[in-house]
Amino acid sequence: MSLIFVLVGGWLGAISRYEISRRVETFWSNDFPLATFLINITGSFLIGLVFQADWGTGWHNFLAVGFLGSFTTYSTFFLEIVQLGSRKKIAMAIGYLLCSYVSGILLSFLAISI
Repeated sequence: MSLIFVLVGGWLGAISRYEISRRVETFWSNDFPLATFLINITGSFLIGLVFQADWGTGWHNFLAVGFLGSFTTYSTFFLEIVQLGSRKKIAMAIGYLLCSYVSGILLSFLAISI
C-alpha cells in the first residue's frame, strides 16, 4: 500500500511542478530560474510542515516521499546553475544557489517552528 501512496503522490507532485513551471514561464522572461526557485522553497516549507505532523506512514509516504519528492527538484536546480554559468551569468548563478539554500533552510525551520 505504501507504494501506491508514493506513486499517486509522485504523480501529483510532478504534474504540479510542470504546471507551475509552465505558468510562471508565461510571465517571467528573465534569466533567473524563478519557477524552480519558487517550487523548491515552497517544497522546503511544506516538508517542514509534514515533518512536524504525525499523520501516519501513509500520509508521510504520500506527501513527503511522493508529492514533495517529485515536486521539488535538485537535478533541475543544479542544471540551471550550470546553464547560467555557461552563459557567463556567474553572479546570477551564485545568487540563485545562495538564495535557494538560505531560503529553503529558513522556510523549513519556520515550518517546523509553527
